[in-house]
Amino acid sequence: MTDYEPNLTSSLVAFAVYFGAAVALTVLFVFIYVWTTPHNEFKLMREGNGAAALGLIGTLLGFVIPLALVISVSGSMMQVGMWGAGALLVQTIGQFSARLLFPNLTTDIVAGKFSAAIVQSGIALSLGILQAACWVP
Repeated sequence: MTDYEPNLTSSLVAFAVYFGAAVALTVLFVFIYVWTTPHNEFKLMREGNGAAALGLIGTLLGFVIPLALVISVSGSMMQVGMWGAGALLVQTIGQFSARLLFPNLTTDIVAGKFSAAIVQSGIALSLGILQAACWVP
C-alpha cells in the first residue's frame, strides 16, 4: 500500500459524505419549495407544463449555487448544514416576495407562460449568486 492510497480512501469517504448531504439537502429543499408554492410543480410538469419545470429548475439552481460554494470551501459539515438551511430560507422568502411583487406569477406559471418562469428563475438565481458571494468562511 502506498502513501497515496489512504488519502484516496479518505477523499472518497469525504466525497460520499458531502455529496450525500448535498443530495439530501437538495431533496429537502425541493419538497419544501413545492409544498410552499400555491401550485404543484410536479403535477404541472407531469401535464407537460414547461413553465413550471423552468421555474423549479431555476429555483433549484438558486439553491445549489450557494450550497456548492460552501461545500467547496468550508470543510465543515456543520457549515454545510447551516448554509444549506440558510439557502432554503433565502429561496423561500425570495419566492414569497416574488409572488407579492408579481401577483399573477403563479397563475401565469400554471397557464404555461414562460415569461413568468423566467422571472421566477431569474429571481432565484440572483438570490443564490448573491448569497454565495456573501458567504464568508
